[in-house]
Amino acid sequence: MPRFQPSCGMFLHIGSLKFEFMPQPLSSQKKETVFVLEGGEAFIYKIRNIETKKLYALKVLKPAYCGKHIAYITDKTVPLSNIPGFFLVRRLCITTQNYPELIKAFPELEYAILMPWVEAPSWRCLLLDQAASERYTLMEARYLALATARALSSLEACGWAHTDIAGGNILLSPDRKRIELLDFEGMYVPGMPEPRRLSRGSPGYQHRHLGPQRQWCMEGDRFAGAILLTEMLTWWEPRVRTRAAEYTETLFCAEELQVPDTPIWQAVRNVLYFLHPDILALFDQAWNSLTLAACPDLATWTKVLVSVLA
Repeated sequence: MPRFQPSCGMFLHIGSLKFEFMPQPLSSQKKETVFVLEGGEAFIYKIRNIETKKLYALKVLKPAYCGKHIAYITDKTVPLSNIPGFFLVRRLCITTQNYPELIKAFPELEYAILMPWVEAPSWRCLLLDQAASERYTLMEARYLALATARALSSLEACGWAHTDIAGGNILLSPDRKRIELLDFEGMYVPGMPEPRRLSRGSPGYQHRHLGPQRQWCMEGDRFAGAILLTEMLTWWEPRVRTRAAEYTETLFCAEELQVPDTPIWQAVRNVLYFLHPDILALFDQAWNSLTLAACPDLATWTKVLVSVLA
């Protein structure tokens, strides 16, 4: 249960801005409850600016994930907002230094994040939706993979890493030509304070041989990025989908990763070879790698995808 428990009709003042908490739609309870989503690291509340009527998300991190690194990342990533895929870095981090009265009233809001509210399905939602999966086309696969590779290579070019690339952290545009990344709190940025918990990534995207820094390093997105790009590039093919686990959130189960000669591995390799042998070579290099650094960098993925798919 969250420590911060707002109620419907409650107002929240963040500096000169005034917000109201939105109710849970179709609530079965007699008393209205606020709209809140619980993730592994945070509770996300849906709030509305009283003056502009625009919707925002208030992300209240669980104690184990709070720390100075949140404020550091929020400030450091502002320049990324002009790069396609990084709209959601336009955020405000609530700290004692900037909002002392608010933190005095609600201590649990220290390092909470105010950001735009976006209604969009994630890549994970598409994998779970059989009808949407059947409508997913090779042309959409090309667009999504290129957009994703470009976004991730932009990060790596800065020496940064998201550290938790996964289907649930990728939002899709309605035309499936563009993506937006989510959840930047665990990012690796050189020189920043180390988070309390270093990211191991998400099941279905984790390298088998992580070092002591886990995925919190410059190369932290290389393996997960390779798997995500592979999902996008192959999910249009029915022979791949039928070999994936039922009701799957990922193309590969955690125990299948980096294991050769499985039916799903072979089906994926066949599709990648059909797209282009160079794409298959990148997948094979990542799959057979012993370290994250041995995976192809994301600029190479982008270069190959542009040359053979654009």
